[in-house]
Amino acid sequence: MPSTGLQNYMTYGGSILYAKAGGEGKGSSLAVSIGTAAFFFVGPSIASYIPRCMAGTLLLHIGIDLFLEGVCDSYGNFDWLEYGGIWFITIIMTIYGMTAALLAGIASALSVYAAQSVSYQNPVRRTMTARSLRSSSWNRPTEAASILDSNEIGRKKILIIQLQGHLFFGNVAQLTDNIKATLEQKKGTPAEPWIVIIDFTLVLGMDSSAAQAIGKLKDTMRKRFHIDVAIFVSGSRDGFPCKYDLSHELSCPADPADQDTISKEAALLFGGEAKMEKINTPANLVHTPRLIRSSRDTGLPIPQNLVCDSLDSALIFAENVLIARKNPCLLEDIAEFREPLTKSNNEGEFYSSDEEKRSAIIFLSNLCPGESLSDVEQLFSLFKREVYNENEIIWRQGSVSDSAKLLVKGRLLSLLENEEGTLEQIPTGAMLGELGLVKGIDRLNTVQCVSDGAVLYSLDREDWDVLKRDNPRIARFIDMIIVNYLSHRIQHVNSRVFETKYLPV
Repeated sequence: MPSTGLQNYMTYGGSILYAKAGGEGKGSSLAVSIGTAAFFFVGPSIASYIPRCMAGTLLLHIGIDLFLEGVCDSYGNFDWLEYGGIWFITIIMTIYGMTAALLAGIASALSVYAAQSVSYQNPVRRTMTARSLRSSSWNRPTEAASILDSNEIGRKKILIIQLQGHLFFGNVAQLTDNIKATLEQKKGTPAEPWIVIIDFTLVLGMDSSAAQAIGKLKDTMRKRFHIDVAIFVSGSRDGFPCKYDLSHELSCPADPADQDTISKEAALLFGGEAKMEKINTPANLVHTPRLIRSSRDTGLPIPQNLVCDSLDSALIFAENVLIARKNPCLLEDIAEFREPLTKSNNEGEFYSSDEEKRSAIIFLSNLCPGESLSDVEQLFSLFKREVYNENEIIWRQGSVSDSAKLLVKGRLLSLLENEEGTLEQIPTGAMLGELGLVKGIDRLNTVQCVSDGAVLYSLDREDWDVLKRDNPRIARFIDMIIVNYLSHRIQHVNSRVFETKYLPV
């Protein structure tokens, strides 16, 4: 490319110098135009004062810079077909000049487009509401669950669009047109969505033109279709599979000065706190977003756009927005029950307070929907309080199942010892070990405390056997918790990412 001659210099030289000098916007372009017009008249008179070697040096420098930018820097950012086209254009330009290279570029672009259109799938894998999906935050209070199950204000107002394959300039127009057509069809109808989740988990790659088109789609959804919240799922903490900083573009991050305001005003929407945790939490955000007041008043400031690293965390946030829109106090109650542990100054033990027991009974009641509070309290009376410290093992995989436990405070991690990297956080308010207690099978996982401390209430096998014998009606609650939990696992959103193997029944 350094030997492509004057045509290359005249075509690219001005543009490269303009970009390298930091030129941008209409003002810079206008200044360049005025300067060029002025040199048209004064250029011949000052040309004699410029050393001839300077033109050759500048030409060589620009040629090398173009080669490095076009061939070297682009390595790894394109698939083999696109990168091969770059080399094809480079060779033609070096041998035959600029005109032939332009024709080669057109031919290469058309060939790549045809090949990618044939080999790549439809970018939209499927579109669905969240009505039949469940997040990991499934043990919500009865009132919150009724809001989410409502046809008018519940999960039906969440639209999930799952993308797949490679997104590039050849199919991004089809992608955006399909999404706009779907939203246009639902606009003004009872099925009109308030929240849109676009899932990139199955997207393998994305070029810059596709990334920029997604950024424009974000604004279109808000202005034209009045979408309250657009949530984009990257599928990874590393962001989207492209060089363009799409995560920053889509999330519209808040200024650092606004962080305290975000933490105070909107922590409830992020599962209790807006900061990032060292392990997966319901608020797995790639960026902390800027908050606004929704056109459909939620009572809380919400982000117009949000980038999460998993579909589960996106659905949890969307559910919280729907709950906050109807009754923000429900989120406050949930956050209150999940407050951190406090320690006694004298004995170093965690307090056992009436509030803690009240929280435990409410959690157990959430797991037994439709049952009377007195029956739930009777079941809870058999549970014994246990306290675990950070990194302490609750049980190991393969050990005897001698109890079921209710997590009231703290964070636990479930992991499979023979499958490295297979782990899952156990949310506060969840019951664990109930299947082993009922069926008598050994522990299927290892459970470890990963917070400063954890408070659990445990139902041991002795009390369980007595309960089955003396009060089988109450014992049935544990059976129903198992059924509800298995139903949740089937309908959990992560079970529907790659393939819908089990349909909700």
